[in-house]
Amino acid sequence: MAHRVAALRILVVGALVAASVAFPAKAQLEGDDNSRAVRIIETPPSPPAAPPPVASATPMGNIDIRRPIKAQNPAGVEFAILPDVELSAGTRVSLRIATKQQGYLIVVDVDPTGKLTQIYPNRHSLQLLESRETLNLIKPGQPITIPNRHNPFAGFELVASPPSGVAMLVAILSDRPVHLVDLPDVVPPQNGQAALDQIMEVARQLRIAREDGGLAETKWSFDAKLYLVK
Repeated sequence: MAHRVAALRILVVGALVAASVAFPAKAQLEGDDNSRAVRIIETPPSPPAAPPPVASATPMGNIDIRRPIKAQNPAGVEFAILPDVELSAGTRVSLRIATKQQGYLIVVDVDPTGKLTQIYPNRHSLQLLESRETLNLIKPGQPITIPNRHNPFAGFELVASPPSGVAMLVAILSDRPVHLVDLPDVVPPQNGQAALDQIMEVARQLRIAREDGGLAETKWSFDAKLYLVK
């Protein structure tokens, strides 16, 4: 794991360079898109079904999945999991995300085993070369919903899938254009804090490609929520 983390300290991404980063790793984009906790279905979403009844009590022993997770968040990015953070397998999931500062949004899923999968931007939007620079740009006062049936990049659904257990979604906001991050797997979410701390530590070491060919630091903001697949 040590050599893998070291290899991730410099990540070259950008409006044009991202194409060379994303598409040679086609197998990774295609194979890793389907997290075992949140599964991407590669068809346009149909009208949402009625949400299942919300459980009145939080299971999993002493784990409180509604407890806030401390995050480095200078941009004030915040999101909600809909219809709820307790989900029966097969439930369609959506995210509502807002920010107090403009930035480029990436969302990763951490399944109950600690496996990370980037679910936004998904591989469909990454393969649309036009408007790539701003495809994941989010602005203050303009919350977005993922997936969105009216968004041309939303050709997918998020569906809660086995294995059952506590999982986590993480919204990552960069002040510089970035569309793809290759983060290592982390410890199983459980209470969430240790897993998010690992993600934040690796992200702080990443560098973004500048137009002059150099590498620049970026300011990252995070928000994380636990959810339960039953």
